[in-house]
Amino acid sequence: MENVNDLPAEILIQVFDFLTVSERKIAASVCTLWCRILHCVRYQRQCRFLLDRTFEEGLSDMEKQVLLNCRNLSITHWDEDSEDEEDEEDIIELKYLYKPSPEQNLADLLFNPKLDLESLELFSTYDSCRHIIDSRLPQLENLQNLSLNFDQNQKPNKAADTSVWTIQHDRIKSFKLDISHNVKPYRLITPHLTCLDVTTNCRWNIELVEMYSNQLQCLKLRFDDAESMDQIISMAFPKLTELHVQMFDDKDIQVRYARMNHRLTHLEKDEQFVRGMPQLKKLQLYSNLMFYRMSAFMGRYLRLLQELTLEEQQIDYAQLKTVETLPQLKTLTLFRCEVLQTSSMLPALQLPRLHKLTLLYNESSIVFDKGLANITHLKISLWMRNNHKVLYKICNNLSNLEHLEVRVNSKLVNTSLRHLHRLTKLKSLKLDDVELNARLWTHCPIVASVQRLVLINCSFKLDTLQPVAELFPSLQELFVDRCYIKNCDQEKVGDEDEDRAEALVSSSPCFDESSKSDETFNVEDLHGDNTGSTDDSDSEDEDSSSEKQSLTIDRVRRWFPQSRVSFKDAYFRFTNDYD
Repeated sequence: MENVNDLPAEILIQVFDFLTVSERKIAASVCTLWCRILHCVRYQRQCRFLLDRTFEEGLSDMEKQVLLNCRNLSITHWDEDSEDEEDEEDIIELKYLYKPSPEQNLADLLFNPKLDLESLELFSTYDSCRHIIDSRLPQLENLQNLSLNFDQNQKPNKAADTSVWTIQHDRIKSFKLDISHNVKPYRLITPHLTCLDVTTNCRWNIELVEMYSNQLQCLKLRFDDAESMDQIISMAFPKLTELHVQMFDDKDIQVRYARMNHRLTHLEKDEQFVRGMPQLKKLQLYSNLMFYRMSAFMGRYLRLLQELTLEEQQIDYAQLKTVETLPQLKTLTLFRCEVLQTSSMLPALQLPRLHKLTLLYNESSIVFDKGLANITHLKISLWMRNNHKVLYKICNNLSNLEHLEVRVNSKLVNTSLRHLHRLTKLKSLKLDDVELNARLWTHCPIVASVQRLVLINCSFKLDTLQPVAELFPSLQELFVDRCYIKNCDQEKVGDEDEDRAEALVSSSPCFDESSKSDETFNVEDLHGDNTGSTDDSDSEDEDSSSEKQSLTIDRVRRWFPQSRVSFKDAYFRFTNDYD
């Protein structure tokens, strides 16, 4: 077989199934055959089409044709005249007397019999959404996911209907209503609803949660105040497996709540709330108050909880210790949190069943001792300058670690990786936002278990990669993403390509032997309005840079003959590049 396209289309489809949506977009530009395959209904069902316009004019025939295969649609409808003066409001209301209104154009688009939607996301005002959808939603027979966003606070329509709007559909399983203000009355009638995402800033949303509380499996809530939280806590969710709670509170609100006189009566409600979710497996809290109210009872009643995420919180050490009582906890994430403690000792957690730990951008650290020995996945961001001490604890105590991701907001100490070989089960290493240098690898011993190395947002010289092949002899994949790579032409390319590279550089229009410099430029800058330049010279400069990049990547691949080497959005800096 000389060409991959000689394979049957059925085999190509099986290969494309392993690609992500973004990767399929790139693959569709390779050739006509791939484009036809990747634009078939099989893959269009997995893509989301975005439409963002006023819809004062209808869609073109080409746009309508493209949408025929659409299964997931996101529409943003906005009015360019929404900020006009009040004395012009009557003119705005009359401008659609002799042509279809934007709402009518949108309704004609959505309820086209040939459009078979499974997911719909609509951004507009309440009145516009009601006018567009009205009572026609059942016409979308296969619709399962509906999302409405009323954040755009345009001028109210005086002629709008003030009665209760009934949103009814027999097959909707997921409903999201994102609003920043109180809305007019509405009702949702769908017997198979299992996922609900709402903001509890109006009575209609709270009533909606209560109506479907006994059948919900996933619930995402955004609270504006503690009063609405009390209303939700009085409900039971016997089938709930996933709960997300968000409220922008702080530690002071929690402290004031803890000192209230009727706190003891609330304890019974809190216990009943936690006990009413026996099937809960995933919990994400972005609220100091909610974690305070739930933490005392989680270990007793949430016996099936496997994932816990805490975001933007100031957590007392005693509260954090309650996670040790969760018998099935496998994943713990602390994001932008601060652990408060009375002593200077860092918190130590005894979580022998924990497999995945994520610590990102926290103000305080935890002790990596034997209590976390069974962790296999660790993602951590290091802020402090003594990051080598934290990595020493990780390498010394987490003997079962298989995947390690390190994000560094300061420079890594040269000896940070000197104990990496103690992680004998380590399979993948990911370094994010790290300034690499040769000394970092000098102190690193050979790690025979690592099979995948990922560098993201890193800065380094090209020759820094060369010793990596010796340090990781079992490496199967090297992935370089959005990295800044310097001095790409310091090393010889090789005997077979050396003459070709020298001729390429010397023939470049911007090369001048008498004025060598270390100044750099971006290839995209060549397409600007440069005086004295011609289209031919710009094209030659672009071809020259692309050729040098290809030679550089080929050189790296020769250093890793047994590995798959991938570069994505990398910037190559050549010392012979000029403005």
